Amino acid sequence: MHKPLILNATPIIYLCKIGQSNLPRQLQEEKYTTQKVIEEVVDKGKFVGAPDAFIAEELIQQAIIKVKQPRNTAFINLLSKIPDLHQAETQVLALAKELNGIAIIDENIARETARIYGIEAHGTVYLILRLFYKGKITKKQAREAIDKMIQVGWRLTAEEYAKLIRELE
Repeated sequence: MHKPLILNATPIIYLCKIGQSNLPRQLQEEKYTTQKVIEEVVDKGKFVGAPDAFIAEELIQQAIIKVKQPRNTAFINLLSKIPDLHQAETQVLALAKELNGIAIIDENIARETARIYGIEAHGTVYLILRLFYKGKITKKQAREAIDKMIQVGWRLTAEEYAKLIRELE
């Protein structure tokens, strides 16, 4: 049984921005996100005319990524007191904890918070590497996806990039 993947806004936005919205379809795991993430990605995105928002909305409408609300309000309230942790990240972490899933979240504060509370968390690259290891995409496709994300504004330190490239080799 695969752990479900709970996606924050950044992974959804960047996979859609680089034309790789098909990648989540190739992962066998159940994929979820929360209402706050939808507000950030789809509602705000469509409001400003971001083309990736319409693609993300399609992923939701087709139930490739399902919307589910975390129920543990006490845990959500606890997380909401952490400075610099946004509401969407709070919901993603709470849902990942409830479902014993994996939070797919790129923000460092959110990943650090996940570690403290025993929630498995990885970034967008985890999805790409998973597909590479499962033979669903080639090394070249994985590297191109990562390079395209960086070109459209996804942040990665030079050290993280070097480690990632070593991982692909």
